[in-house]
Amino acid sequence: MNITHFLMATMLLIACAAVRPNFATAKDASPNILFIISDDQERREFNFLPEGRDEQGEPRNLSPNLDRLAAEGVVFPNQYVTSPVCTPSRFTVLTGTYASRSPSFEKTVKSNSQVNITWNCHIDPATPNLARTLQQAGYFTGAVGKNHVIEVQRAARNEGPADDADPKDASVAKYYSDKQQKLIDAFKDCGFDYASSLYHGNLPGHTCKALEFHNMDWITSGALSFLDQWSHKDQPFFLYMATTLNHGPGPRYKKYTGDPLATPAGLLDDPLTVQPSRETIPQRVQQAGLSAQPTACDVLWLDDGIGAVLDKLRALGALENTIVFFFDDHGVESGKGSLYEGGIKSLSFVWSPKYIQGGRQSQVSISNIDFAPTIMDLCGVPREQRHAVDGKSFASVLQGSDDEIHDHLFFEIGATRAVIKDGWKYLAFRLPNTLSADPPKPYTHLADRPGGRGSEGPAKDFYPNYYDRDQLYNIAADPLERNNLFNDETQQSRVHKMQQLLREAVAKVPGSFAEFTDD
Repeated sequence: MNITHFLMATMLLIACAAVRPNFATAKDASPNILFIISDDQERREFNFLPEGRDEQGEPRNLSPNLDRLAAEGVVFPNQYVTSPVCTPSRFTVLTGTYASRSPSFEKTVKSNSQVNITWNCHIDPATPNLARTLQQAGYFTGAVGKNHVIEVQRAARNEGPADDADPKDASVAKYYSDKQQKLIDAFKDCGFDYASSLYHGNLPGHTCKALEFHNMDWITSGALSFLDQWSHKDQPFFLYMATTLNHGPGPRYKKYTGDPLATPAGLLDDPLTVQPSRETIPQRVQQAGLSAQPTACDVLWLDDGIGAVLDKLRALGALENTIVFFFDDHGVESGKGSLYEGGIKSLSFVWSPKYIQGGRQSQVSISNIDFAPTIMDLCGVPREQRHAVDGKSFASVLQGSDDEIHDHLFFEIGATRAVIKDGWKYLAFRLPNTLSADPPKPYTHLADRPGGRGSEGPAKDFYPNYYDRDQLYNIAADPLERNNLFNDETQQSRVHKMQQLLREAVAKVPGSFAEFTDD
């Protein structure tokens, strides 16, 4: 009997040993993905860029977590954005396709009209996207922070509480709680298993004034809750963490001083303690000798949130198997809403101690259409399970290659389209036929209202050839795009080649674009 018991115990131990590796394999065989997308950050807010250093070469910001991730990862200073405003940038990140493919433009495309991309392109439950694809590949998917892309039914402005409403009022509190739940449900309908701490879009206009504040702590809290749920699951994760920083509203350079109880879901009972106290931010900035740097405090607030998520991953033993993507949604230096370099030139970096060859900056040009195919590659999603994309994977670049992945890049926003090839840019500005030929003010590149919006002001004032129909720039020699060479006799061969390249690019996306669309 003793021998029998011994043999049975031995067999049980062998069986358990066989099961344990399988459990680990199910959770650790594929990498976790943390995708952080920030909002309207200026290049001077990143110490790892030249703009983030002062005249003496010293950092302008206190951002130890961002600095470390960038130093150990792969930084892409030649990161481009196909459509440089918030909504289409997010659409492209999550789908890997151009914003003109959004279902929002279905009627426009059917009528063979010109697609006018602004903040009007959204993801609905039928839109193939990264969250859905990874979910179907066995990932636990989550989202926190700024939405501005997932389609959700929005009440008419006059149906909600007044601007001066009191969020302590029970009916007001219920309205915002219910609104948050509708937003969460919309995310889940689009492929996210988890959603929390969501902002519908930019802060103004979505809540009463008493709730209209940034709350990085609340976004961080949502991310940590996601990781708590994930820790009990036997699957890798994908977390889309969209911050509202450093977009407006203010107070300028002091967004961290907003009401710590305010969220778009209503008032919290108590301030959150998920990351270092906001009250310590100015002291830490002062101790670092950065009090004179205007952006330093809000950058530190963002960095604290990222640090809290990294600490959580480390405590869960998951950091080693996580790939971190960081991406600023588009450029804002005198170019937002335009296809000039100030709008389409952004930045990104990728960090992982296990899956990439880090500690370097890559000069390879990539675009935000490339994130989805790269992530699907890194996550080992079978080809037959992947959704169609316009981008290309830069996984080979992360693993050490310096080879360019694109022959050229294509861009689209408003009434403009552009291509970049070999350091040259051709930009075409064509107003749709549906617009008034004689508006009270000239249409800007976004072309959604005469005179444009505040966001277009810097671009139309900064770029001297803004209203030219055709523009050609040597980006390497003229990075600020001051000298339009379109009519230069020595460049006519290049003009024709670039126009043909644009014609071919336009033919591959929905909708028409003036004479660049074949009849």
